Amino acid sequence: MSAQQPPPPSVPAAIRAAALLVAVEGAALALLAAAEVLSTLFGDPGSVALALVTAAMAAAGSALLLWLAWAMLRLHKAARSPVVVVQLISLPIGWTLTVDNGRPELGLPVLALAVAVLVMLGTPAARNALARG
Repeated sequence: MSAQQPPPPSVPAAIRAAALLVAVEGAALALLAAAEVLSTLFGDPGSVALALVTAAMAAAGSALLLWLAWAMLRLHKAARSPVVVVQLISLPIGWTLTVDNGRPELGLPVLALAVAVLVMLGTPAARNALARG
């Protein structure tokens, strides 16, 4: 007979929702990376090297966000801090796109996602599920 394992802890709805939004951010970065590669291949980039580095960084960011979304769904406590940091970095990016660059169609979704994820991770259920120690 095998030893009985305890049932996996239930993932709070706020964490599931936050993980979904982080995965959406990751998917958006993957699309950005693909668009950068395609525009480099079929367009006339000012600098091929810069365009490919931009695409690689977007792809790496995408992979990181998708992994963090997966880790949050498995209640890995170490996932919370990097997700919070990414969202805090996203706030001035969204603000700059919206206000300074006059591109609210790009900036407002960035702001909305960042605020939503931060609010969800700040709920008592999410804090308790991802609390360290």
